[in-house]
Amino acid sequence: MKETFNNNPQQSNSNLSSRKLSCELIWKTGFNDPLSCVFLSFDSKYAVTASKKGDISLLDAGTGAAINSQNLNTELICALMDSSTRDVFAFARNSIARIGASGGKLWQKNIQTPIIAGAVSQINKNFIICYEGNKIVIADYNAVPKYKGAIDSKGPITSIYAPENSASFAVVTQAGDVYYMNANGGVIWQFCINDRLSSVSMSRDGKIIFAGSTDNKVLCLHGDQKVLFNFELKSPVICTDISEDGKYFAVGCSDGYIYVLDAGGRTIFYDKPADGVSKVFLTEGAAQILTLSGGDTVSMYKICERKTAEEKAQDIAGFIELGSAAEFKNGVESKNPKKDDFEKFIEL
Repeated sequence: MKETFNNNPQQSNSNLSSRKLSCELIWKTGFNDPLSCVFLSFDSKYAVTASKKGDISLLDAGTGAAINSQNLNTELICALMDSSTRDVFAFARNSIARIGASGGKLWQKNIQTPIIAGAVSQINKNFIICYEGNKIVIADYNAVPKYKGAIDSKGPITSIYAPENSASFAVVTQAGDVYYMNANGGVIWQFCINDRLSSVSMSRDGKIIFAGSTDNKVLCLHGDQKVLFNFELKSPVICTDISEDGKYFAVGCSDGYIYVLDAGGRTIFYDKPADGVSKVFLTEGAAQILTLSGGDTVSMYKICERKTAEEKAQDIAGFIELGSAAEFKNGVESKNPKKDDFEKFIEL
């Protein structure tokens, strides 16, 4: 790990050169090896990083200081935390591991079929694995499978999210499908849109689903099958997040800009604090933003200024109408491959 810079969050930045530069660096930590992911715990107390060389690092989200680390000797996809137990689940291309609160490895399972994404359902004490071929497995914290199935989409799964206080979870695909699923792997509903979805996040209660696409758009849905807003930005969306209180939405774009939207989809803040932002997380009330940038730097920023009502009216982004192809589908059944098929691609 490189040197950690820590700034006093109580100090204000008097050198803001423009309205865009409206956030203040609290801390940043650089890493020697490229990172594949960072995750901010639901209580915003911890940040977990996963490196492409297998390092799992637990950081204090208030200061950026390292708490513990573990090397799994494999290229990691992501690492996620259960903030109630402080267990970390590390997903690699062909394995998954559980790291205890003290930093020790509790177990590690090798898997044949390549993993493309993972999620941790804190309320259900389950983790969810997405494999190539759009296969999904739900298992408990001891790696005992509870569900094995698949979704029927013309495009691969690109992102999955499980909220803190809801048994439901969401999956999006490159073909523009949003799947709102229950704890047992059943599809509650499916929403279809002609956008290449790249990221998904949910509110703490699981009622709001927020997705971004490489077609420069963000889409916000309600669990009651309502479209809350569909918004167009200037560049492809790389990552999304929803604040702890569910009132604000963060978007990270390929041009490096970060946007924070309110519940109506209006931009209240935008900035380009660093190049190459690949992950973004919001704390409660959108007070702070955690980012992964440059492939190896994790930073925490304080939002110092927000747009006035007049500035919102002159927003650089614009609302867009949904096409006729955008629709909700009820009664969608997830696919259940034969048992023999699963034995071929998973040892879990």
